[in-house]
Amino acid sequence: MPNLSRPLALCALVLAAAGCGADAGAVPGQPAALLPADPADTLSLAERDSIAGRIAFIAERDGNKELYSVRPTGGGERRLTQRAEQDFPGAVVPGGSELLVISLEGDGPSRVERFWVAAGGSGPLRPLGPRGALMRNPSWGPGGEWLVYESNTRDGYRDIYRLDRATGRVRPLTNDPEGNFRPVVSPRGDWVVFGSSRDSVSELYRMRPDGSAQERITHTPRDEWGVRWSSDGGLLAFLSDRDGSDRVYLSYPDGREARRLSDEPVDPHVMEDDPAWAPRGFGIAWVRRTRNEPSRILIRDVTNGFRGEVRARGLGSLDDPAWSPDGRYLAFTLTRGDTAQVYVARADGTRPTRVTHARGPNWVPVWLAERPAPAAGARTAR
Repeated sequence: MPNLSRPLALCALVLAAAGCGADAGAVPGQPAALLPADPADTLSLAERDSIAGRIAFIAERDGNKELYSVRPTGGGERRLTQRAEQDFPGAVVPGGSELLVISLEGDGPSRVERFWVAAGGSGPLRPLGPRGALMRNPSWGPGGEWLVYESNTRDGYRDIYRLDRATGRVRPLTNDPEGNFRPVVSPRGDWVVFGSSRDSVSELYRMRPDGSAQERITHTPRDEWGVRWSSDGGLLAFLSDRDGSDRVYLSYPDGREARRLSDEPVDPHVMEDDPAWAPRGFGIAWVRRTRNEPSRILIRDVTNGFRGEVRARGLGSLDDPAWSPDGRYLAFTLTRGDTAQVYVARADGTRPTRVTHARGPNWVPVWLAERPAPAAGARTAR
């Protein structure tokens, strides 16, 4: 794997992602074409059964947002939550078998949000930290001993807080009335990158996990947000409208050498969203939205120039790309009309296969490591 700390390495990587001089022999699989209506072009049951882990997702079959998990085969479905609150998946706890759940109860001034931890495929929910009017965008430190998140629990402004899992202690890391949001911890836990409007425009900043050494790392007159770390911590992917349309950019962790990931001309009718790095290597998937067209999921490897795309039969919008823990598969949401279902495909975008079949919508897949079911009679999520 290349040493990304070398100067100018990022420029070379982005040029490779754009296809300049890319060797077709480096492509791990042919870019997905429109698939014929042939069952042979989906993943076999045997292959899906060999995929480790489970897929958690939001289901609204009861008229309420609840969390379920399922095997990639579509079997072994388990309900994770069954409550009056609306439940959403947060960040997977390092180790992969636990999921942070964000619950929302009430509306308007009476709205209350809270974090809970759910064991991988089943088991009771355990509350974590205080309640608040807004508890969003949690990101775990290495080992799952602490997390950072966005909240407006002080003076109505959004700031970044740190929560210790063992003690429940909360402490603020920022204090700016203009707002701070979407913190993401680096893989090594030595930096937290976040968005802030303290300079009258949404820019990216970084700080140490205790809130010290805060510094601005992007400097444009437009907005930057939605940052994600590569698995080794050597690159950032983030969203910016600096060229007039929302696009995915790559940079070093200090903001140097920012470049657009894709090489297509900027089109005001095209927007990009939701970048997701593979858990190993330098593969990245993201969503492209074009006006009056279904959204698509694109895939790149920024080291070998591979280009792929997830394509499903018929018309439908693709969203929420999520890599399997081993990086060999992608889960995603396919929406046709008012029906949304979870699908899985190979990491090169080929052989998209439906996983959920219950009345939907079923959406926002998140991969979990497998964990044994609780013993008979054990209390389930309240």
